[in-house]
Amino acid sequence: MRALFARAAHAPKALRRVHVPLLTTLCLAVTAGSTTLAGEPPVAVGEVSGSTPSGEFSIPLRSALNEGVADLTVTAPRDRFVLSATLLRLDAEQLGRGARASAEVSLVLRRARQQTLYAVIKGNATAEAADATLGETRADALRAAVRSALRRLPEALR
Repeated sequence: MRALFARAAHAPKALRRVHVPLLTTLCLAVTAGSTTLAGEPPVAVGEVSGSTPSGEFSIPLRSALNEGVADLTVTAPRDRFVLSATLLRLDAEQLGRGARASAEVSLVLRRARQQTLYAVIKGNATAEAADATLGETRADALRAAVRSALRRLPEALR
Protein backbone atom coordinates (compact mmCIF):
# COMPACT_ATOMS: atom_id res chain seq x y z
CA MET A 1 0.00 0.00 0.00
CA ARG A 2 2.79 2.38 0.94
CA ALA A 3 4.31 1.89 -2.53
CA LEU A 4 1.04 2.92 -4.19
CA PHE A 5 0.92 6.14 -2.20
CA ALA A 6 4.60 6.81 -2.95
CA ARG A 7 3.94 6.48 -6.68
CA ALA A 8 0.94 8.76 -6.41
CA ALA A 9 3.06 11.37 -4.61
CA HIS A 10 5.54 11.47 -7.52
CA ALA A 11 2.83 11.65 -10.19
CA PRO A 12 1.96 14.94 -11.87
CA LYS A 13 -0.34 17.21 -9.84
CA ALA A 14 -3.38 16.53 -12.06
CA LEU A 15 -3.02 12.76 -11.58
CA ARG A 16 -2.52 13.11 -7.80
CA ARG A 17 -5.97 14.70 -7.51
CA VAL A 18 -7.45 11.49 -8.93
CA HIS A 19 -5.08 8.83 -7.60
CA VAL A 20 -4.87 9.83 -3.95
CA PRO A 21 -8.66 9.93 -3.37
CA LEU A 22 -9.05 6.74 -5.37
CA LEU A 23 -6.34 4.97 -3.36
CA THR A 24 -7.82 6.27 -0.11
CA THR A 25 -11.23 4.91 -1.07
CA LEU A 26 -9.67 1.58 -2.01
CA CYS A 27 -7.86 1.36 1.35
CA LEU A 28 -11.07 2.16 3.22
CA ALA A 29 -12.92 -0.54 1.30
CA VAL A 30 -10.24 -3.12 2.12
CA THR A 31 -10.23 -2.06 5.77
CA ALA A 32 -14.03 -2.26 5.94
CA GLY A 33 -13.85 -5.82 4.65
CA SER A 34 -11.39 -6.79 7.36
CA THR A 35 -13.49 -5.18 10.11
CA THR A 36 -16.32 -7.48 9.08
CA LEU A 37 -14.06 -10.39 9.95
CA ALA A 38 -13.06 -8.66 13.16
CA GLY A 39 -16.77 -8.21 13.96
CA GLU A 40 -17.26 -11.97 14.07
CA PRO A 41 -17.45 -13.37 17.59
CA PRO A 42 -14.05 -14.60 18.79
CA VAL A 43 -15.67 -17.60 20.49
CA ALA A 44 -18.11 -20.09 18.95
CA VAL A 45 -20.03 -22.67 20.95
CA GLY A 46 -19.02 -26.21 20.03
CA GLU A 47 -19.96 -29.56 21.55
CA VAL A 48 -22.24 -29.60 24.58
CA SER A 49 -22.83 -32.56 26.89
CA GLY A 50 -25.53 -32.17 29.50
CA SER A 51 -26.34 -35.72 30.59
CA THR A 52 -26.59 -36.34 34.33
CA PRO A 53 -28.28 -39.06 36.40
CA SER A 54 -31.16 -36.63 37.00
CA GLY A 55 -31.81 -36.00 33.29
CA GLU A 56 -30.68 -34.53 29.99
CA PHE A 57 -29.82 -30.80 30.10
CA SER A 58 -27.89 -30.24 26.84
CA ILE A 59 -30.43 -27.79 25.42
CA PRO A 60 -30.53 -25.47 28.47
CA LEU A 61 -26.73 -25.72 28.75
CA ARG A 62 -26.26 -24.72 25.09
CA SER A 63 -28.77 -21.90 25.51
CA ALA A 64 -26.94 -20.53 28.57
CA LEU A 65 -23.60 -20.75 26.71
CA ASN A 66 -24.95 -18.97 23.63
CA GLU A 67 -26.36 -16.16 25.79
CA GLY A 68 -23.09 -15.83 27.69
CA VAL A 69 -20.91 -15.84 24.59
CA ALA A 70 -23.16 -13.24 22.93
CA ASP A 71 -22.65 -10.93 25.94
CA LEU A 72 -18.90 -11.54 25.99
CA THR A 73 -16.68 -8.51 25.49
CA VAL A 74 -13.12 -9.32 24.50
CA THR A 75 -10.63 -6.71 23.35
CA ALA A 76 -8.42 -7.60 20.40
CA PRO A 77 -8.72 -11.39 20.31
CA ARG A 78 -5.58 -13.01 18.92
CA ASP A 79 -7.39 -15.98 17.38
CA ARG A 80 -10.78 -17.63 16.91
CA PHE A 81 -11.82 -20.20 19.52
CA VAL A 82 -14.35 -22.99 20.03
CA LEU A 83 -15.91 -23.43 23.46
CA SER A 84 -17.19 -26.88 24.43
CA ALA A 85 -19.07 -27.59 27.65
CA THR A 86 -19.83 -30.53 29.91
CA LEU A 87 -22.31 -30.50 32.75
CA LEU A 88 -20.45 -32.30 35.52
CA ARG A 89 -23.16 -32.17 38.17
CA LEU A 90 -26.70 -30.90 38.61
CA ASP A 91 -28.29 -31.86 41.92
CA ALA A 92 -31.61 -30.62 43.25
CA GLU A 93 -33.71 -31.21 46.33
CA GLN A 94 -37.13 -30.09 47.48
CA LEU A 95 -37.13 -27.96 50.65
CA GLY A 96 -40.71 -27.64 51.86
CA ARG A 97 -42.40 -25.38 49.29
CA GLY A 98 -39.03 -24.33 47.81
CA ALA A 99 -36.03 -26.02 46.29
CA ARG A 100 -32.24 -25.95 46.22
CA ALA A 101 -30.04 -26.94 43.28
CA SER A 102 -26.33 -26.92 42.65
CA ALA A 103 -24.53 -27.21 39.31
CA GLU A 104 -20.97 -27.60 38.11
CA VAL A 105 -19.81 -27.12 34.51
CA SER A 106 -16.50 -27.58 32.74
CA LEU A 107 -15.66 -25.49 29.68
CA VAL A 108 -12.90 -26.42 27.26
CA LEU A 109 -11.54 -23.62 25.09
CA ARG A 110 -9.57 -24.59 22.00
CA ARG A 111 -8.16 -22.76 19.02
CA ALA A 112 -10.54 -23.06 16.08
CA ARG A 113 -7.94 -23.68 13.36
CA GLN A 114 -5.53 -26.04 15.06
CA GLN A 115 -8.09 -27.59 17.44
CA THR A 116 -5.47 -27.37 20.20
CA LEU A 117 -6.39 -27.09 23.85
CA TYR A 118 -6.13 -23.51 25.06
CA ALA A 119 -7.83 -23.47 28.49
CA VAL A 120 -10.06 -25.46 30.82
CA ILE A 121 -12.44 -23.42 32.95
CA LYS A 122 -14.79 -24.66 35.65
CA GLY A 123 -17.78 -22.92 37.14
CA ASN A 124 -20.24 -23.83 39.86
CA ALA A 125 -23.24 -22.32 41.55
CA THR A 126 -26.05 -23.02 43.96
CA ALA A 127 -29.58 -21.68 43.62
CA GLU A 128 -32.20 -21.69 46.33
CA ALA A 129 -35.74 -20.38 46.17
CA ALA A 130 -38.42 -20.41 48.85
CA ASP A 131 -41.31 -20.83 46.41
CA ALA A 132 -40.03 -22.57 43.25
CA THR A 133 -40.14 -25.92 41.53
CA LEU A 134 -37.17 -28.25 41.15
CA GLY A 135 -37.05 -27.52 37.41
CA GLU A 136 -36.91 -23.74 37.88
CA THR A 137 -34.22 -24.03 40.53
CA ARG A 138 -32.16 -26.42 38.39
CA ALA A 139 -32.35 -24.00 35.47
CA ASP A 140 -31.25 -21.11 37.69
CA ALA A 141 -28.30 -23.09 39.07
CA LEU A 142 -27.25 -24.19 35.58
CA ARG A 143 -27.31 -20.64 34.18
CA ALA A 144 -25.41 -19.33 37.22
CA ALA A 145 -22.72 -22.03 36.87
CA VAL A 146 -22.24 -21.14 33.20
CA ARG A 147 -21.99 -17.42 34.08
CA SER A 148 -19.48 -18.31 36.80
CA ALA A 149 -17.25 -20.10 34.28
CA LEU A 150 -17.68 -17.47 31.56
CA ARG A 151 -16.52 -14.72 33.93
CA ARG A 152 -13.04 -16.26 33.66
CA LEU A 153 -13.12 -16.48 29.86
CA PRO A 154 -11.90 -12.95 28.97
CA GLU A 155 -8.80 -13.48 31.11
CA ALA A 156 -8.14 -16.83 29.42
CA LEU A 157 -8.37 -15.19 25.97
CA ARG A 158 -5.62 -12.65 26.70
